[in-house]
Parts: sequence; C-alpha cells; structure tokens
Amino acid sequence: MGIVTSELIDIFSFLLPGFITSFLFYALTSFPKKSEFEAVVIALIYTIIIKAAVEWLGTSGIFNEWNESHKTLWAICIALIIGLVWSLLYNNDIIHKMLRVLKVTKQTSYPSEWYGAFSETKSFIILNLKDGKRITGWPLIWPNYPNQGHFVLEQAKWLTVAEDEKISEIPLETVDKIMIDTVTVEIVEFLKFQDELEGEKHERKKISAIACVAQRWKKWKSS
Repeated sequence: MGIVTSELIDIFSFLLPGFITSFLFYALTSFPKKSEFEAVVIALIYTIIIKAAVEWLGTSGIFNEWNESHKTLWAICIALIIGLVWSLLYNNDIIHKMLRVLKVTKQTSYPSEWYGAFSETKSFIILNLKDGKRITGWPLIWPNYPNQGHFVLEQAKWLTVAEDEKISEIPLETVDKIMIDTVTVEIVEFLKFQDELEGEKHERKKISAIACVAQRWKKWKSS
C-alpha cells in the first residue's frame, strides 16, 4: 500500500504543473470540467509542454545557476502564464476569430451559443418569462448556461401591453437590482440602442431615395 501511495504521489508531483494550468483555465472560463480521465490526459499534455519550456530555459544559458529548485519554480510560473493566456484567448474568442477570418472554421471559442450571445452583445435585454410576464433591464450578471443560474438586472422595468397594444413600462424605482431565475425564462431579447435604430431608419430612407431616383431615371431614359 505504501508503494502505491508513493507512486501516486510521484505521478501527482510530475503532473502538478499541468494540473495548475488546467485548474486556472477552468476557474477563469465557463467551460464545464472534464471527467477524471480527460482531466489527467489534459494535465499530461500541459505538463509535457511546460517541461519542454523549462528544459529550454535550462539549456539556453540565460541563467548562471540552474538546479531542481529553479526548475520547479519556473515550471509553476510557466503553468500560471499558460493558464492565464489560454483563458484570455478563449474568453475573447481570439483563436477562433482568426481561424474564421482564414475560413478554417465557423465555430467560436465560447462554450455555448448562449454564452457567446451574451459575450458579444452588450445591450439591454427583455426577459420573456414562462408565466407571460416581461421584464427589461441591463444584464449586470447573466448565467453561463440556460438551465441554471440567475440573471441580475439593473434599471429593471416590467413591460405591460395595453388594450391599444401599446407597450408601457413600469419602473422598479425602489429596486436597485433584481434577480431572475433562468429556469423561469423562455425567451431572451437583445435590444438595439437608439442611435442604432435611428441609423437603420436613415439607411432605409437613403435606400428608398436611391431606388426612387433610379426608377425615375429608367422612366426618363425609356421615354
């Protein structure tokens, strides 16, 4: 039993840099954690990369003194750097964004379409609840997945529809923030800002004017 325990400790010590990188990545992103076997495989891959980087540092001649303590210290530092950089790249869709430009893939770096929509869209939202109510506000916090977690809305207002089908707002003046359970939400709407709406109206008017001029030109030319 002692031999098995000793072997396990040695394996864990060897994979420690990879586990540090993996832990940091999953702590800073919304990706679901892997199974135990997958976690060990991923840690092994990270460890191989980190060990190779450490060996390169040791043979590069940058340091006058190089021993096991230096190896351990730099392995931990590189593990932390890789975890931070990897999280930065995935949280901002940087890798897949470049690959999409190169037409290599149409996928994103985000863990789900839900997460990607909230990451890419910064606007007020309307939550259509399953009981028929509607509420709008600024999503200060939003859940990583549609089946668990809560929305935290600022500047929240209930939306009601009058008999003339006009939408009226009921501000929650005494409420700083309101929390909505995501399982009660049926549809999420992302609203456009006023300048975007005005820009689209101006563009439609411009297109309509161009079409009108073209139509008159055709009539004049045919006559």
